[in-house]
Amino acid sequence: MWVGMLQKVLRVIPLIFVSCWNSVVAEEPQRETIQVTVVAGSIGGSFYVMNAAMFDIFSKNIEGLTYSIVPGGSISNPIAINQGDAQCGFSFTNDLGSAVQGQEPYSSPLTDIRAVANVGFEARLHVFVDEDLGISSMEELKMVRPELRVDTGPRGTGSELAAKRALDLHGYSYSDIRNEGGRVIHSQFREMVDRMKDGHLNALMYNDLMGAPLFSDLVSSRDVKLLSLSRDVIDRLHSEFGYTPGVIPGGTYRGQLEDVHTVKRQTIFLCHKDMPEVVIHQMAKLIFLNKEDLQSAIRAFNIRAEQVAENSPIPMHPGAERFYREVGIIK
Repeated sequence: MWVGMLQKVLRVIPLIFVSCWNSVVAEEPQRETIQVTVVAGSIGGSFYVMNAAMFDIFSKNIEGLTYSIVPGGSISNPIAINQGDAQCGFSFTNDLGSAVQGQEPYSSPLTDIRAVANVGFEARLHVFVDEDLGISSMEELKMVRPELRVDTGPRGTGSELAAKRALDLHGYSYSDIRNEGGRVIHSQFREMVDRMKDGHLNALMYNDLMGAPLFSDLVSSRDVKLLSLSRDVIDRLHSEFGYTPGVIPGGTYRGQLEDVHTVKRQTIFLCHKDMPEVVIHQMAKLIFLNKEDLQSAIRAFNIRAEQVAENSPIPMHPGAERFYREVGIIK
C-alpha cells in the first residue's frame, strides 16, 4: 500500500513543480521595449554623428530602448516627428519657429513637437567656390553670372533652404544658374565634398560646424575660396527668416586670411509630445550629466546649464522640464 501511495506522490510532484514554475513565469513582468526612430541630417554631417553619440549613451542607460537613425534635415525632421514617423531628432531654431507658426516652408502649424535640450551646436552657412571661377564675393554672382555647378545639400534640409535663400537674395537663383548653363545638385555632405575635390563641382553651400573635418579636408585638397554673404543679405535673412548673423574667423581654414561674414543657427533636440515622460526625463538627464564626454567626442556639442533649456521656439516636453526644475536650471 505504501509503495502505491509513494508512486502516486512521485507522479504528482512534477506536475506541481511545473504548475508553480508556470505561475512564476507568468507573474514575472515583461521588459517593455521602446523603439525610437531618430531623424538626423545628411550622412557625414554633424546632426548624424551627434545623434549617434547621444543614442549610444541612451541605449546603455535606458532599459529596453532600441533605436534606428535615418537621414533627414532640419526642415523635414519636425514634420516626421509631428506625424509620428519618427520620435526624436534635431532641428535648427529658426526652422522650428517657422514650423510652429506654419510659415514657409511649412503648410500648417506643427503642434505635436516638443523640445528636450538646446545642445549648443551653432551651424554656420559656408559658401566655397573654386579659385578658378575668379569670384571673390557673393555680389559678383549676379554681375558675372558664372556657369556654376553648385551643390546645396539634400532637399528638405535647413542647409539647402538657407543656401537657396542666400542665392535668391544675392540675385542669382536656381533658375538663373540653370539658364546660364550651370547645374544645382543636392547631395549628402560627404558626397558633395568628394565631388568638389574631384572637380565635378565648382561651388558648394552647406550649413555645418565651423571647422568641420569635411570642410578642412576640402580646403587641404583643392584651391577654394570661402565667400562672405553681403551685409544686406545677412540683415534680410535675420529679419525675414530668423537667422543670426555669424562670423567664421580668419585662419579657421587653410588660405582663409580674413573673417568671413555669414549666418548661423542654434540646434534643438526635440521629440514627439507623446514620448513617455520618464524616458524623456532620462534623456534630458543623460545629455546634461554626460555633456563633457559628448563635447570631448564631438566638438559640435556645447551644452551649458544657462542655455540647455533656453532659446527654443517650441514648448518643452514635461519630462525634460521636470529634470531641469530638479537641478535648478528652470526655477
